[in-house]
Amino acid sequence: MNTSLNQRFHFGVYGILVSDNKMLFIKKSRGAYKGKYDLPGGGVEFNEKIEDALRREFMEETGIVLKDIEFIGSSEYFCDYLNDLGEVRKLHHVGLYYKVFGDCRKIKEEPDGQDSLGAEFIDIDKIKDVNISPISLPIIKKIYE
Repeated sequence: MNTSLNQRFHFGVYGILVSDNKMLFIKKSRGAYKGKYDLPGGGVEFNEKIEDALRREFMEETGIVLKDIEFIGSSEYFCDYLNDLGEVRKLHHVGLYYKVFGDCRKIKEEPDGQDSLGAEFIDIDKIKDVNISPISLPIIKKIYE
């Protein structure tokens, strides 16, 4: 939701999927987290239940159908960033996070045409060396450190 030309409030839902000691991420292609790794998920549409939005967004970005989800917690982040036109934007981002389960033998590694450059598993022991979005990092640290 845009509150003015240079302000944006975003409410999203995100899933943490772990398999073989690796966590699933997407690489962001645009927005405040461009070039960073983020948890799969995204915005909730009007009249859409939160869990339905998580299942839809997860499928769009990773190709995985979620079988089960468990609420973990929330995170909030404020920042200024440059959009693709080099204009300063202010972001207020609120995220709900879920531990998710699904068949992850095949993931969508190619861009989704929206804001993901593709899904990728990263070893949990190496997450500290990866450039992760600042909204997702606190919840990941809370769970895995």
